[in-house]
Parts: sequence; C-alpha cells; structure tokens
Amino acid sequence: MNTSNTTPLALVTGAGQGIGEATARRLVQDGYRVAAVDRDSGALDRLCSGKTDGSIFPVILDLAQRDHIKLAMQDLLRDQGPVTVLVNNAGVWPGGLLTELPDETWDLALDVNLTAPFVLMRALAPAMAEAGGGAIVNVASRNAFRSSVKLSAYDASKAGLVALTRTAAGELAGMNIRVNAVCPGVISTPGDTSIEEPKFKAAYSQLIPMDRYGRPDEIAGVISFLASKDASFMTGQALIVDGGQIACQDNGRFMEIPGL
Repeated sequence: MNTSNTTPLALVTGAGQGIGEATARRLVQDGYRVAAVDRDSGALDRLCSGKTDGSIFPVILDLAQRDHIKLAMQDLLRDQGPVTVLVNNAGVWPGGLLTELPDETWDLALDVNLTAPFVLMRALAPAMAEAGGGAIVNVASRNAFRSSVKLSAYDASKAGLVALTRTAAGELAGMNIRVNAVCPGVISTPGDTSIEEPKFKAAYSQLIPMDRYGRPDEIAGVISFLASKDASFMTGQALIVDGGQIACQDNGRFMEIPGL
C-alpha cells in the first residue's frame, strides 16, 4: 500500500460528466485526491487535463462488470491507500414499458445503479474503517420516492439504493463510517439532452416551485456537505434535492394557463 501521500482519497463514480464531474472537482477543492471512475476514457482525460499534481486521476472501469470492480479496487487500495470518501454517483436510465422490457435492460440498470454501489462499499469499507472511518454518499434519485412511466428498472434500482443506504448505515456505524444518499430531481446534465428541448423544459419547469432545473454543482455541494464533518452525526438519510417538486406538488404554477 502506498502511504507516501497523506492527502485523503475520495472515489467518485460516473466522474466523466454531469454530477460526477462536478463532485470530483468540488472534492478537490475540499482537499481530497480524487479517483475519478468512468468507462469513458476521453471524458476522464478531459477531467484530468492539467492536473499534474495528481489531485484527480483516472480509473477506467465499466461498473456493469462486477468482477472488474473487485480487481480495480484491489489495485487502487494497493497503489493509493484507503478511500475515505466514496461517492456512488454513476447511473443509467434505460427506458421501456414494463411489459416489453428486455431482461438485458433490467439487468443493466440494476447492475450499474444498485449492484455496483454494493460491490464498491463491500470492497472499500474494511480499509476505510481501518483508516479511522469515512463517509459514503450514494446518489439515488427523487424517483426512489415517486415513479415515472417507462422507467421501472431505474425507479426500482434507485429505491433499492436508498434501502441499501439505510442498511449500510446501520451496519457500518460502528466502524465510524457514515452512509447517506442524495436524491436529485431534474438536473441539467449532458447525459439527458431530451429534457432540454425548449417546449418540454418550459412545461416541466412549471412542476418545480423554483421554476428551473438543478445544476450539477448544486448536487455536488450537497455531496460535499454529507462527506464533511459538518454532517458528522448524520447517517442513514436520503436528502431530496429537487427544487421543491415533491414537497410542493400542488404549487399552483402547473395550473397556470397562458392568456387567462
């Protein structure tokens, strides 16, 4: 194990773009080295460009491959030392009607959104505990608490991730490891350009009391808080960050009719 670098190490999955990229950059600002995990080597190259100090370094990994995760984490622990902040952010949202959904589509959503966080927590928690503890933040979704048609696999995986968060929090508390989840609403990210179509965006924004989509850096800020000492007595929680959409569904704005 490499113990020459005393800067604490964080690992962020799905770090190539969107929330993951914003989180990786925020954690560097917070004083961490960041292992940036993504299957897109080009995106990781862009993220790590100019970081000659090693504050962000790439880990190219397909999270749908369970055995690959295990081997990659063994190499990481050997070469870089223990991870003290783990952010399970990577996610996929393949759609389709439940009655027509192929097994492969269901499996992909569960593998990436739920099984990969489980495998990473299992692999990294022992060394995290040995190092004195740390924090795990799982990026779930507002859809853990509500549903969207044609997203049965996504919705089920994110609800499962919230449940896994609670169980892990109870089991790991004695190891001084806190486990929480952040549940974003609609966030403007490169991964879902369809929601940016002007007419759709204008209509959908009326469902959100804050009248806009969220930004990746706003979710990164919540993740930073959950990973920090400011949240030292907080574990097993799921924070919904959606501009008030779930809390204020009858906000009146979505009933506004232009011209009346």
